Amino acid sequence: MKNIFKKSLFILPVLLLASCNFKYSYNIAGLPNDGGDMFDDDVEDSGTYDIKVWVTDKIVSLTKSQIGQFVASSGGKYTLNVTVEPVGEDKAAAQMLLDVQNGADLFCFAQDQLSRLKVAGSLAKLSDKYVDALTEEMGQEAVNAAKVNSDVYAFPITSDNGYFLYYDKSVVSEEARTNVTSILAACKGAGKTFNFAAKANGFYAPAYFMATGCHSNWTLNSETGKFESYDDNYNSDKGLIAAKALRELDDSKTVTNDTQASKLGTSAGAVISGIWEYEVAEKNLGENLGCAELPNFTVDGTSYHLSSFDGYKLLGVKPQVDAKKASVCRKLAKFLTSEDCQSERFERVKWGPTNIASSEKPDVANHIGLKALKDQHQFAYPQGQCPSGWYNSLAATATTIKAGLDESALQDLLANYEASLAELLDD
Repeated sequence: MKNIFKKSLFILPVLLLASCNFKYSYNIAGLPNDGGDMFDDDVEDSGTYDIKVWVTDKIVSLTKSQIGQFVASSGGKYTLNVTVEPVGEDKAAAQMLLDVQNGADLFCFAQDQLSRLKVAGSLAKLSDKYVDALTEEMGQEAVNAAKVNSDVYAFPITSDNGYFLYYDKSVVSEEARTNVTSILAACKGAGKTFNFAAKANGFYAPAYFMATGCHSNWTLNSETGKFESYDDNYNSDKGLIAAKALRELDDSKTVTNDTQASKLGTSAGAVISGIWEYEVAEKNLGENLGCAELPNFTVDGTSYHLSSFDGYKLLGVKPQVDAKKASVCRKLAKFLTSEDCQSERFERVKWGPTNIASSEKPDVANHIGLKALKDQHQFAYPQGQCPSGWYNSLAATATTIKAGLDESALQDLLANYEASLAELLDD
């Protein structure tokens, strides 16, 4: 069998925001649309400040502790009244887009939401001083993930926003884990499930289509925040190959449309998910936990490698009217994305560092989950921008792909998908 892999630029968001009508606000209640050029990073900013921070619930306590470290390291220069609220990366961007004024001063989000947040006036541009420091500490690729055009608008905080294969080594062998068909057979033989949400989730369904060379590129106007056009070839011969492959997952007894590694060791033999599921997977399986790049699938005698996303999570700083508070917020964001803080987050919750020194530490470099993500990197595609409704369109199409459908029926489904795209463009 011939293995085909052709990498094309596939621009998609990695997190599904709830369907809503984003209302962009400009110059909200006196907030500057772009505060980066207005403030001097070296201003005298000692004092007392009220600061709101949004992070996922998993690191609320840790973030409070790290902010305490920041205050202590200032030698009494700052008194911070900080509220750390559990707002995850999948919700923070949507909430900031709807209400910048009452949003957090610092907040985590996935890189696919960067342009929209910038247009909404939710992000302060970083000065050259910060950009130079981030480039030295994290590398150009990480800094590019925080760019809109030529300017940087956020601090990279993780480089692990993708997915890979978790498997129970007592159920799925090293040989079996390399192919979807053999994983299904191993799980079915053991009375276990294969948890893969490709037929019900617009985040995972692209794994098949990207593997066969499909792309869906959306053009976003960085000034207005509106999607103006798209270039999508899902309704094609390449898309038909992916659709034919998805028929194999139409097995209600073996495949479940979820990503919960908590079911490993009980009902599941294999799960496709991200590093955020690692702790529970390790707890459940112990030495039987296996992590690897995604498997291959075969259609009409040709083998393809499942693709994935490859992205960053970012820490944004909201523009401030008070130049002193703006300075403190940027310094705090820089501290929270420093080598020490990223290393501590890896130790606690196994997040993948963007800091080069942190990522090169043996415990990080040898971590089996992060290694699997790294091995999958060559088959991964960068995150970008697209309408939130794109996920729903693709998920709806994947859900209707059933085992008994012939090629003509599959082509009709892809044509219906293509027809739905024009409705996703902003008026």
